[in-house]
Amino acid sequence: MSNVRGHIVPALAAIAVAALPLASIARPLAVFPSSPSVCNNSAIKLGPALSPFAALAGTTITNVGATVVNRSPDVSSGTTPLAASDLIGVWPGTAITGFYPPGIDEGGFRDIYAAGFDTNRGVPQAAQGALNTAYTIAAGIAPTALVAGDLSEVALPGYPTGTLPPGVYKSNSTLGIMSGNLTLDGRQGNSRGRGSYNTPPPVFVFEIASSLTTTYNAGAGGNIILSNGATPCDIYWQVGDSATLGGATFYGNVFAYTSITLGASTFTGRALALNGAITMPAASGSLITNPGGR
Repeated sequence: MSNVRGHIVPALAAIAVAALPLASIARPLAVFPSSPSVCNNSAIKLGPALSPFAALAGTTITNVGATVVNRSPDVSSGTTPLAASDLIGVWPGTAITGFYPPGIDEGGFRDIYAAGFDTNRGVPQAAQGALNTAYTIAAGIAPTALVAGDLSEVALPGYPTGTLPPGVYKSNSTLGIMSGNLTLDGRQGNSRGRGSYNTPPPVFVFEIASSLTTTYNAGAGGNIILSNGATPCDIYWQVGDSATLGGATFYGNVFAYTSITLGASTFTGRALALNGAITMPAASGSLITNPGGR
């Protein structure tokens, strides 16, 4: 496999991930850009200990602004939030700062696991164990394409620049979304998306050896756009070092080996740091929503 900066290897990129055990179709919900999925049969299963967490760190979580952490939608009703899916926690660290005030959690104090909140250490400890497993699984999936540099500049035949179909994308160094936006297109080699009968839901896995960086450029760059059935719970970012999410909009489950700086104003996913801290530096805060799935 050759590695071309800002491009993918076309022959490999054409390989879909239909062979992976993926999720079932779920009812639409207006707050998501596409129909949400239960994701119970995703390629990477988080498990009951990890899936309820919207943010989990190894050392500390520090919030600056008016951040709001929301529960995932309950796909059985399409509108009612799913209880206990907005958890925030640290382990083996103990400190979470910047909540109450100014940040808030939809479930209140009881859904924050740290000193001064819920002090049940077993809950974040079990979640960190499950995160270690999920991280290892994500890192070990065979890639369908090599990527490098700025994903907004990727050029794949049959797709506009900066657009990727479902697949497992591996970077041997750093990866970013900077000069433009990245569109994740749920079509799998044809015109059908998630809503088509017997079509596997689209899954995107990014295996990054080093860091992930998204850079704010208003609506013009640094953002993720979902189309044709792509959903946040079926997107996985395995980051070998740290993730710095500075774009306005980000989707997916972030498994960072070290730390996460979550500066996105809208983050629909999970921020999960194995060994380091999570920092939420935006003065205006971030809207963080667990995307659901197990």
